[in-house]
Amino acid sequence: MYVKSLTTMSIFELMDMHGHEELVFCYDKTTGLRAIVAIHDTTLGPALGGTRMWDYEDEGEALKDALRLSRSMTYQAAVADCDTGGGKAVLWGDPTKDKSEAYFRAFGRFVEGLKGRFVTYGDLGTDERDLRYVMRETDQIAPFVSHGAAMTDGAKITAYGVVCGMRACCKMVFGMSSLKGRRVGIQGIGEVGAHLARYLYDEGAKLILTDIVYDAMKRVQDDVPDVEIVRPDAILGCECDVLSPCALGGVINDITLEQLKCKIIAGAAYHVIESDVIGDLLHKRGILFAPDFVISGGELFQSADSTAPVSQEEGLRRAEEIYDVMVRVLDRSRREDIAPYRAARKMAVERIESVGRVRTILTHPPDIGL
Repeated sequence: MYVKSLTTMSIFELMDMHGHEELVFCYDKTTGLRAIVAIHDTTLGPALGGTRMWDYEDEGEALKDALRLSRSMTYQAAVADCDTGGGKAVLWGDPTKDKSEAYFRAFGRFVEGLKGRFVTYGDLGTDERDLRYVMRETDQIAPFVSHGAAMTDGAKITAYGVVCGMRACCKMVFGMSSLKGRRVGIQGIGEVGAHLARYLYDEGAKLILTDIVYDAMKRVQDDVPDVEIVRPDAILGCECDVLSPCALGGVINDITLEQLKCKIIAGAAYHVIESDVIGDLLHKRGILFAPDFVISGGELFQSADSTAPVSQEEGLRRAEEIYDVMVRVLDRSRREDIAPYRAARKMAVERIESVGRVRTILTHPPDIGL
């Protein structure tokens, strides 16, 4: 998908290849801000997507992330029954060194300049403090993320949605939706991974954990007894029923594919598979890969029916809908003998096209002076 480099493909060719409407490159010399906002599709509504900060190797890698993640957000919104489109902002910088109030306020002004076409929230490398600075310059922040007293724990809701999706996968593979006694390997014990581990422990699952940060694993181990800790390079090849990648994407590739000893891959990370080819190979080998844009969409379900914030309890209740969505995806995958991610994409595209046709009906006629 991204084989050709930016030196051989123009920006417009990349946009045409992936179906994007708009790419915005933002630069502020005084703060060092370098940002890319990718708006993929706004048929259903304004583009919604997180703001990610990462020290990319080069601008090509930053652009690649913006393009693929924004497209996934389009699919995620569509399958989550939301009236939003797909977008993503990537900030090219070191989240441990380059952050400042002015940096995020500058970014907020660029978001405000898009006049509502892009609505964002915190993602990898950004936190609540960062978003509060952004909010001082724009109101275009997802209401379920940061609006004072109505704050919910998005990581907890995402993790709970992953558990619900796992239940649907277990129902398909093992005939029972229960996770009790299932061996689950979690790669990445950040906020989502830590909540996921606690939920799975309460469900009676047997846990195998890893993270590049020892303290992260130790905190979970202190709360959740009887977990097995393995080296980061051993998790993908561990004997387990469910492998749950909750860190960076691209971890299932030509090399790691041969190491897998699991029946299900279901995690909170986006773009777990390196390419569509890998997704098809997993399907042929009988390994169920739960589409990442479906199973990790817990937070998004909060905004399906309303732009108002919801309570923590309501957010968790809505995240349970991921079970039903995953069941429909897996049923279509089985009926059409296609990989689940392809079935989910087809469902998303069909909804976008169907609603898009309805939206050709004029509701606010212009004043033509008659």
